Amino acid sequence: MLDNFIYRKNTTDENVIKEIITKEAYRKKKLNFAVESNDVWLDGGAHIGVFGLYAATKGAKKVYCYEPETENYQILQQNATMINSKYPTSLECFQYAVNQTGGTGQFTIAPNTWRHSLVSHYKKKLPTVEIKCIKFDEILTRHPDLNAIKLDIEGSELEIFDNEHNFANINKLVFEYSFTKDRLMDNFFKRMDRLSKHFFVDIQPSFYNQKHQGKEGYWGGFIDTIIYCMRK
Repeated sequence: MLDNFIYRKNTTDENVIKEIITKEAYRKKKLNFAVESNDVWLDGGAHIGVFGLYAATKGAKKVYCYEPETENYQILQQNATMINSKYPTSLECFQYAVNQTGGTGQFTIAPNTWRHSLVSHYKKKLPTVEIKCIKFDEILTRHPDLNAIKLDIEGSELEIFDNEHNFANINKLVFEYSFTKDRLMDNFFKRMDRLSKHFFVDIQPSFYNQKHQGKEGYWGGFIDTIIYCMRK
């Protein structure tokens, strides 16, 4: 599967490959949540195209890949060209960060290849660059054939899910929720309640009994988590 797929060895690119390809992070058997042949995906936070490769191996129809960081984007373009030549799946690439408001933003460059963010949680000062952003709603309008969404956008999903959106054509939504940027569980539940107007949202029982550093009602984990949503 990784033949001719470009990635930076001995970097966190390998973590992304392990998470998406080996562990199939975007599949959940008990929900029948999976990439399928009629899917047209938004890949927000496309990195170097690992999800696009995974979707292609599952026979997805198309993936719209959005990635703002220049080095990642250059590799993404090369991998998309390879995938388009090898699989029936079509990948299209766009160099934007996905957020709620569009415009431009100050983008923190993380000390790895996969945690760059408009919403940084790093305590030490890190370099930043100005990047172009695109409104989440503009993507939904620009690509009316979308029927599935994957977001791994390092905290920008929080503001997006604070707002209403037209999910009428979306059958599946999966995203990494950035608890490391907002640990308050009340905020999480408010966002999930808004999504539950459109989807069945898979909320684990343990989410209702969280504690962080002795404070109840705060996410107690050390990492973010993936949330799966299916059309009602």
